[in-house]
Amino acid sequence: MLARLIFSVCTAVTCLSSLLVFGLSWWPLLFLALAAFVSLSLYIKAFDYIAILLARIGGVLALLGLALLMLAATVGGSFHLSPSNWLMAGLMLTMSLSGLSAFFWQHAEPETAEE
Repeated sequence: MLARLIFSVCTAVTCLSSLLVFGLSWWPLLFLALAAFVSLSLYIKAFDYIAILLARIGGVLALLGLALLMLAATVGGSFHLSPSNWLMAGLMLTMSLSGLSAFFWQHAEPETAEE
């Protein structure tokens, strides 16, 4: 449960800083909704399977975004990132690591009614 909370917080912080640095766009809003859904799954066990799947997808997308940011930093023959992009790279790294940890999360067991 702690890993889900860490993923949700990392995703929310990354999205909010992205909104402040780069302005309003749909991707940070989509990832904020993803973070809210994963944190909501802590309390509603019916959302567990979908939340784990979405966290995995979010982790992979964050890793792809980080790779594209590193690729963009090499344009022009030398590696250069602005301070805001360093911040985004670090936040996307923590988001991707916590999201990829969802491959090891356990599914909640459904409650069975005993007779």
